[in-house]
Amino acid sequence: MLINEYRQKEKLLRQLQDELTALAEREDLKKELAFKEAIEEVMATYDKTEADVMELFGKPEIEEPVQKTRRKRTPTKYKNPETGEVIEVRGGRQKNYQDWIQQYGKETVQGWRL
Repeated sequence: MLINEYRQKEKLLRQLQDELTALAEREDLKKELAFKEAIEEVMATYDKTEADVMELFGKPEIEEPVQKTRRKRTPTKYKNPETGEVIEVRGGRQKNYQDWIQQYGKETVQGWRL
């Protein structure tokens, strides 16, 4: 029912108001608010922006992370002496290279390097 939803919202509102009141009474919040107001007043007096203040206190600018680029693998060429077929291999995952290794053996195929 709509009335139940209304009452639930009222209850939540009262809880939030109580929390807000308790927070407003805390001394550390009062100090932070006073500090913020004082800083804003000084900024207005000297016509400075937040960026100017941050620069004054030496806040390092956020640098964009450097993207590391991987060096491309240089291809290795192999020539099958039986068929005359030449393939370029980068890393050894090419299907025909793997087929050769299964058929002739790894050491044999390594000997075909150009």
